[in-house]
Amino acid sequence: MEKEFLEKVVKIESYRGYNYRLCDIVKVTILGLFCGLKTIKEIHFWSAQEIVLRFLQENFSVIRIPCYSHFTVMLSLISSENLNKIFMEHFGEILRNGANKTIAIDGKTVCATANMSHLTKPLHIASAYATELGITIGQLATEDKSNEIKAVQNLIKLLDVSGSLVVADALNCQKKTAKLIIKGGGDYLLAVKKNHKNLYEDIAEMIAFKENDVYEKRNSPLEKVQETEKTHGRFEKRQAVVTHDVQWLEKRDKWINLQTIGAVRTEKETRYYISSRKLTADELLYFSRNEWQIEKMHWQLDVILGEDRCLARDTNVQKTLNILRKTVLNFLSIYKTNSNLKQPMSNIMFENLVNLDSFKQHLKNMLACGCF
Repeated sequence: MEKEFLEKVVKIESYRGYNYRLCDIVKVTILGLFCGLKTIKEIHFWSAQEIVLRFLQENFSVIRIPCYSHFTVMLSLISSENLNKIFMEHFGEILRNGANKTIAIDGKTVCATANMSHLTKPLHIASAYATELGITIGQLATEDKSNEIKAVQNLIKLLDVSGSLVVADALNCQKKTAKLIIKGGGDYLLAVKKNHKNLYEDIAEMIAFKENDVYEKRNSPLEKVQETEKTHGRFEKRQAVVTHDVQWLEKRDKWINLQTIGAVRTEKETRYYISSRKLTADELLYFSRNEWQIEKMHWQLDVILGEDRCLARDTNVQKTLNILRKTVLNFLSIYKTNSNLKQPMSNIMFENLVNLDSFKQHLKNMLACGCF
């Protein structure tokens, strides 16, 4: 992993006058993020401390740390596009070796870019998240949320979705998106809302009809399942219903390989779904929950690593930092899973920050667990 992330990092342009190595800048940034540091200024200040610098020199062959100004300039020279390619190759390989693959796709706006003068709208990044593994496997940036659909479609083209179920929200319930997933050898599970008014109303009407009609109950029943889950100190009931009788659906042929329609009900709302996989009601409950797993990663980016507070003015730097943050989150997630650690990520990061010996031990354990 060190070879891929450090030796293969490509510069956007050559630079002169700096007696520093670009790979050291990447190393220091990743290590600072492992300590839960949230901004470039925090990472630079930490790395320049005598005890930390000695730690970096002895354990990671970092020769010297540039001043803050040069540090930020060198960070801006990293090709985020190339870094993303390296990222996707590495974590895509981990996905191919895994089982029960569910890929959740969704976008997140980097709020810290809202006031950038050269951007008309904040930077928006579409990400793909392997829910069972708890890791991000790819991302593509776009100018704003209105372009998320195209970004998601381009991201699917870059991913290996073969054998996976790709779950996405209603914004990405698009015929072209479904076709790209099937073309890639995967299946789709897409949420349906009123942006597809006719489809939404047809599914709602047919499910209600099947629940109430005696003939349909006898000949083509809905499959139902209900579960009760305790969340945030309260009990929440969820009911899922599915049917594989999709012949009645108008323009069903427009949705490639359509096999299942269904609904998930809670006390607050009913969500409707279409899928190219023949799902049971239990499976719909499971996979529809997986759709929300990517929000956990978005929360970690904001709350644990402070993405929305990092006021870097360079778009390329923001993209690079987004990739490096996800790299750190992926490694920590793999580490926690493989070593059966119960510590929260934030606790591990804080321990790394205040105790360099502990940090060194965590890194050794991560290496032993196959994180790198």
